[in-house]
Amino acid sequence: MKTAGIRAATTARLAIATLGAAAVLLTSACVAQPGPAPTVEPEPTPSTSPASSAEPTTSASETPTTPRDSRRSSISVGVAPLLNGFNPHLLSDNNATVESIAKLVLPSVFRDGQLDTDLMVSAQEVEPVGAGYAQTVRYVISPTAQWSDGTPITGADFIYLWESMTRTPAVIDRAGYAAVSDVRTSDGGKTVHVSFAEPFPEWRELFTHLLPSHLAAPGGEDFATVLFDTIPASAGRFMVAKVDRARGVFTLHRNDRYWGQAPARTDVLSLIEVQSSVQGSDLLRSGQVSFLDVVPSEVAVQSYDLVPGTETRMITGPRQLELTLSTASPVLAEHQRRRELLGLLAPETGTITRLAAGRSADVLPAPPLPAVPEVENPQLLQLTAQQPLRIGADPADATATAAARTVRDILVNNGVTAEVVSTDLPNLASTLLPEGEADVVVSWRHLDDTALSAADTLLCPPRGDSFRAGNLSGYCTPETDAWLTDALTQGWAPADVSAWVERVTDVEHLRLPLLVEQRVAVLGEGIVVPDGELSEWQKGLETAATWRSADTSTRNEQGSIP
Repeated sequence: MKTAGIRAATTARLAIATLGAAAVLLTSACVAQPGPAPTVEPEPTPSTSPASSAEPTTSASETPTTPRDSRRSSISVGVAPLLNGFNPHLLSDNNATVESIAKLVLPSVFRDGQLDTDLMVSAQEVEPVGAGYAQTVRYVISPTAQWSDGTPITGADFIYLWESMTRTPAVIDRAGYAAVSDVRTSDGGKTVHVSFAEPFPEWRELFTHLLPSHLAAPGGEDFATVLFDTIPASAGRFMVAKVDRARGVFTLHRNDRYWGQAPARTDVLSLIEVQSSVQGSDLLRSGQVSFLDVVPSEVAVQSYDLVPGTETRMITGPRQLELTLSTASPVLAEHQRRRELLGLLAPETGTITRLAAGRSADVLPAPPLPAVPEVENPQLLQLTAQQPLRIGADPADATATAAARTVRDILVNNGVTAEVVSTDLPNLASTLLPEGEADVVVSWRHLDDTALSAADTLLCPPRGDSFRAGNLSGYCTPETDAWLTDALTQGWAPADVSAWVERVTDVEHLRLPLLVEQRVAVLGEGIVVPDGELSEWQKGLETAATWRSADTSTRNEQGSIP
């Protein structure tokens, strides 16, 4: 609990932040050395995919497809290594590879703002169901929608995701699910009514990447680990068939139980982890991969540009590496001490960014902090002499760990005693940060262009919850919470909400942005993509269901494949 003096100071600072926000609103419409490139062994040719031993469910309107060529079409892609598991909702798992796999394998009510009409019959606001609710949304799931093991997709999958997102630390965009008050199902689970105590205009952002609840523990108890080894069932155009972590190869098969209008055009999609530009270039030269979506190195773009028959381009975001200061820290609970720490680190942001990324080329620093005023009475040296400043980072994340170690070195060189705490993000978010056993954390923040995503970084956790999700700093006041709640219920423009959040974050000295995610996409030979040249390609691996191998396309022109 904050003292009255601290509360008064916070309120004064918030008044400054609110005045700034009002101005915004008035002017706005609202490495290990790699060995040789791995050779991908050819997949066996089973008569059906592994989860298709039973006859797939079909509707009366479906007609049999023309038999395809006996050879299985396949495409191989180089990707960034996994951080941990395959759960796109966890901060500890989320990266470009996991996001792409999730879009190929897991169902979402809305995709790119449009209703997925393969999954859903409809999703619309209706008269509130039940007393005390301000808004209810009715979702009607397609009667043919099913998981790859034949289990129907139902409201149970909605409930599992809702409960899991509100009970699990270190998840992405928890605030939207916390706004849900009740979920009811009917019609055998195919109709779902989701109710909110307050209006929630951003309801279309919810229920993305549904998970197979029938293969998980009731109540979402295993949400943090259920997708660590694989995604056990699919409801997309592909399914995860094999995970070989030793070789860094993940094999996706065409989901033969997919009921939608446009099944995958390729039978096998192999994803190969790429550890270096040398390995990636070798894979392209040998024809073992036709596309790369990877983290660049110092000479990556030069290396890939030299490979004959390739096109390259840089992809920015949607993640940003940040140092977050915890308000529960015995060292940093006071605003003055957080300002003192950022005053030491902000001038060294460029160094931290380069050493974290491990390169000087193709590095995009995060927007700099406003000038941090000097502290008249520095105390960090004295405070940390008794208790070292503890910097948390997930050891599975090499970039975050490198940043944490660099921060530690900078502080020690300035006389501040500091140490790195290597542990996973769930442990940091559930225990170490809330209990004051870690003072700062280095992690990636997922940047969505939504008001919900911006608000999630400052909203107070629901009463009774001690763990942290999007708000890793733990900063919480009635004033900020009321403002953000109003912003979400009134549907304020994302840019306005983001500007207000950033202003409060700067005033309270809660965060040091470090590095904006940069990836390099390389289109080689061997596949035909829908958008032609890479420069015109708006999306990458997530569109793999529409790709054809060049060999398949040739045979198609000859009339062998429909």
